Amino acid sequence: MKPQDREREGMTVGRLYVVATPIGNLQDLSPRAKEVLEQADLILAEDTRHTGGLLSHFGIGGPMLSYHKFNEAQRSGEILRRIVEEGLQVALVSDAGTPCISDPGGILVREARELGIEVIGVSGPSAAITALSVAGLSTESFAFYGFPPRESGKREDFFAGILACPIPTFVLYESPKRIVATAAELAARFPGARACYCCDLTKLYEKSIGGSVEETARLLAENPNAGRGEYVIVLEKPAAPPAPQEGEAPLSPEALLVEQMVKTGGSLKEAVAALAAEGLRKKELYQAGLRLKALFGAGE
Repeated sequence: MKPQDREREGMTVGRLYVVATPIGNLQDLSPRAKEVLEQADLILAEDTRHTGGLLSHFGIGGPMLSYHKFNEAQRSGEILRRIVEEGLQVALVSDAGTPCISDPGGILVREARELGIEVIGVSGPSAAITALSVAGLSTESFAFYGFPPRESGKREDFFAGILACPIPTFVLYESPKRIVATAAELAARFPGARACYCCDLTKLYEKSIGGSVEETARLLAENPNAGRGEYVIVLEKPAAPPAPQEGEAPLSPEALLVEQMVKTGGSLKEAVAALAAEGLRKKELYQAGLRLKALFGAGE
C-alpha cells in the first residue's frame, strides 16, 4: 500500500527522518532531535554501539538497526518496504553530524523520495558548516569535497578539479594519519591561499589553526600532537593566481615536486631527478626541494 493510500484509509503513514547528531559535545543534540529519536519505531545507526551510547546518555530506548556504507544498498529496500507497508517512523543517524554528508544515507533518501515517502530533515550539527563559521574565510559561496582519495591517480584528478573550480572557498575532511602530508600538498598546490584547520570541533580539546596555507602546513608539521583528532580543512584560494610566463611550468616547482612524490611514492631526491630528466631546470628544482624540506621536513 502506497503512503497516500494509507493516509486515505486513516492508517499511520510512514516517514523517514534524517536526524543530525552531535559531532562532539552531546549537549548539541536538539530537543526536536531527541523527541524524534524517542518516538521513532526504528533507528538506523551507522554504528549501533556508538549511537547506543548517545541514546543511553539521553535515556532513549527503541530498536536500532545497523545501516552503514557496506550494507546500505542491500538494506534500503527492506527498510523502505516496512516504512510503506507498516507505516513505520524511521530515524536515520550517522556517528556524528548530519547523515548523507560524507556519511551513509544517500541511497535510502533518494529511493524513499522515488516511492513517495515523506523525508523530513531534523537539522543540527555539521562539521563542515561549523568549520566554515569559525574559519574567518569567505563564505559567500563554497564547495564541499569530503575526504580526498588516497590513490595517486584519483587524487590528481581530485585536486585538479578543485583548482579548476571558480568557487574560491572549499572544505575537505581529513584523517589524523594523513593530515600533515595533505597540508603540505595543499601548500604546494595552492600557494598563496588562506587556510583554517579545525580539529575535534565541539570536543574538550577543540583547536583550530588559521593563516596562510604555507604557515599552517608548517605548524602542523612541527606539532607532535597534530595526528590526533579528525580534521575539517577550510581553504580559500587566491583571487587571481599569477599566470605562468611563457616557457615556465603551469605549477610552481614545489607543487611539481609534491605531485611527483604523491604520484610515484618516491623520495624528494627521486622527484627532483625525474623532473630534471623531463627537461625542467635542475637548479630550480633543487632550490624548491630545499624550501620544501625547510617548511615540511620532506623526506630525502
